[in-house]
Amino acid sequence: MNKLYDLRIVIGIFFLIIGFLLMGYAFFLDGSLEENIKINLYCGLLFLSFGLLMLLLKTKRNRSN
Repeated sequence: MNKLYDLRIVIGIFFLIIGFLLMGYAFFLDGSLEENIKINLYCGLLFLSFGLLMLLLKTKRNRSN
């Protein structure tokens, strides 16, 4: 339970989930709205990278302690 007090884990997992949802929506949507697919894909990639960065920062802090 003490791990959840560090917000980097919660924020990282949240952005990973939202990123996967946006990317999945972009891949499974039909090609009729080309701009929306690109926006969902790019935002999904951005959210995934931010979520991974937050989790990476958490693991680096654990190694230094």
